[in-house]
Amino acid sequence: MGGQSGIRKFVLRSLLALLPVAAFVALYVVVDPFKVVHPYDGISIAPGDSLERMPNKRYVAIEGLKYYNPTRHYDSFIFGSSISSNFTAAAWAKHLPDSASIYHFTAGAETLSGIRDELRYLIDHNIPVRHALMIMEEEMFSRPKRYEEMPFVPHYDVSPDISWLHFHRLHFNAFRDPYIFLYKLWPSKRVADKLLEDGKMSTIPSGRDELINEDSSRGLDSVILGNPEQYYGEREWLVEMVPTPDPKPLAIDEEAQQTLREIADMVNSHHIDCVVIVPPQFRKAALSPIDHVVLCEIMGEDRVNDFSNDDELIHDLHSYYDGVHILTFRCSQLIDRCYSRK
Repeated sequence: MGGQSGIRKFVLRSLLALLPVAAFVALYVVVDPFKVVHPYDGISIAPGDSLERMPNKRYVAIEGLKYYNPTRHYDSFIFGSSISSNFTAAAWAKHLPDSASIYHFTAGAETLSGIRDELRYLIDHNIPVRHALMIMEEEMFSRPKRYEEMPFVPHYDVSPDISWLHFHRLHFNAFRDPYIFLYKLWPSKRVADKLLEDGKMSTIPSGRDELINEDSSRGLDSVILGNPEQYYGEREWLVEMVPTPDPKPLAIDEEAQQTLREIADMVNSHHIDCVVIVPPQFRKAALSPIDHVVLCEIMGEDRVNDFSNDDELIHDLHSYYDGVHILTFRCSQLIDRCYSRK
């Protein structure tokens, strides 16, 4: 009897010890801070929110595609990092057939392997890809193959290296961040400011379009053009940016070249009308001549449009929101320049 009583006490104590963990897991499921637990309902950001509460944009992009494609029948896709956000579907549509249906794959710090896996996902799921616009900034060629931290973890249906369990473990661990936890339970300006400062939260883009998964900042263009002195005066760090040294001769290493070849093979074998843009960045060195040649040899010289050496845009602060993300109307001009070559 004494032995059975001891076992019961041990089980009871173990269950009591697990209660806080179970409660935290339940809270994570209910709150769903990164929009990766509940079924996607066509809205990634609640109406009226002024802050973007850290959704995993790679996950939202795939779930949005699944949700809307049965009625939208997408066949034209924009791929890239957050820099691609302002290369808008509306600007691109001017150069596509009237029947084209555009969807925007955009994710912070996108990788070459991310673009490859998204393109492969579309092809494997028999989603036609007739047109593709790929925005590949110089940093993309040297980024890691994939990220292990939220909110950059790829969707488990897309990346062969990420399992469902591993995906959710990474997001659950991120929820343990005390500031994220506090903000989800007791939102306050102080906590929000801390998350904004740490890059774990951002303001919601004014041009969010759920139907095409696009986050553009076009609403800021008129603000900047109307009063550039005030806008940039509040961002003195931009004016003081020091030009970077010449880029390394081989930003596109062997691994990046292999990934580019896999992308090019899919583009060629499926006869995709593809345009590649290497965008400029404020006071940043251009893509090296060697890398430019490598990129053209793999993706095709007729497809590659390298604006990273555009002297006017590299040195024109008023063409950027923040030194990295280009104003929407400038992105539209770059797209027009690409198609003027065709």
